[in-house]
Amino acid sequence: MTTVAQRCARCGQPVEPGEHLCASCREEAPLPPSPTDQRPPRPRSEQEERASRWPAGMPRPSPVQYHATVMVAVFLVLVGLAVFAFWSHHGVGPFEGKVQQFTVPPGGSLVVVATVQNQGSKAARATCRITALDTSDTPEGAETVLTEQIPAGGTVTLRHEFADVTVPPASVSITCT
Repeated sequence: MTTVAQRCARCGQPVEPGEHLCASCREEAPLPPSPTDQRPPRPRSEQEERASRWPAGMPRPSPVQYHATVMVAVFLVLVGLAVFAFWSHHGVGPFEGKVQQFTVPPGGSLVVVATVQNQGSKAARATCRITALDTSDTPEGAETVLTEQIPAGGTVTLRHEFADVTVPPASVSITCT
């Protein structure tokens, strides 16, 4: 049995059995940069620019401190929105709607006349859902309307016409918020 001398895969020098590269090829030294590889230095990012302005002796805040600060700020904004929503809607409503009459004139569509009362302590507009029901309480038509401004403790009359209901319904209901 003859042994075949192993050679380096790069330079061809003899190597020990089971090795593929000689010692000099394994320890690759960095190649000197060629003149074509020279690139202009990239500009510093904003984060690098800020880091360079940080005083040398001052410790930097940890990422946990940044995250905690943002979390507290988000929490305070949510609390502020909740307080604002409570104050701006405090005293608005409830609203009570009552259907006074509904008719289908000949060749026309359903006309509903209702009153809406603001039982709250602030003037506001009510959103009312008017629903025309048949004898089995199945909706024949339903629409949502916004009333005009209703003074605190006041009442407004609402007149609405359903274009798609041309047969007299069994009943009409109104729900306001």
